[in-house]
Amino acid sequence: MSTGKSKPYAILVFGAPKSGKTSFAEHFSQAINAPFLNLTHLINEYHVTKKLAAELIAQIAKSRSTIIIEGLIDTEAQRKEMRQLLIKCGYQPILVWVQTDLNTIKQRMRSCYRTLPEAKAALEKAISRIEAPADGEKNIVISGKHTYQTQCRNVVNRLTD
Repeated sequence: MSTGKSKPYAILVFGAPKSGKTSFAEHFSQAINAPFLNLTHLINEYHVTKKLAAELIAQIAKSRSTIIIEGLIDTEAQRKEMRQLLIKCGYQPILVWVQTDLNTIKQRMRSCYRTLPEAKAALEKAISRIEAPADGEKNIVISGKHTYQTQCRNVVNRLTD
């Protein structure tokens, strides 16, 4: 997705665990040939620090291509900090909020844990950290239960408005 001389987009994808964030972000990054950074994965699997994550973003930003970012944006404060970094790097941040009903999330969580109590505890912990966008945070809401094609169409339509 080339933006010419205009600011490139930084698409920030967030939502509850198992809402479909990673699935959407991976597909969308492939469809538009954009780098995808799953900061949660980098931190959990490779012990990347928040500082190193910011440096990675700054290095990728030098490409001036659209980037997709997931992780480290669950709270309003984290999103504000991320937006400030991206704006400083010359990007136009766009927030994509993947929403999925709680029963579907619970069902998806069960497949990741050996017992139901483990799944419930993990879900409660994760949900307690997530903050809905504030009134001033413009966002695109997509359903984590819709097909990727529908999600993509919704995001692209909003980006081109």
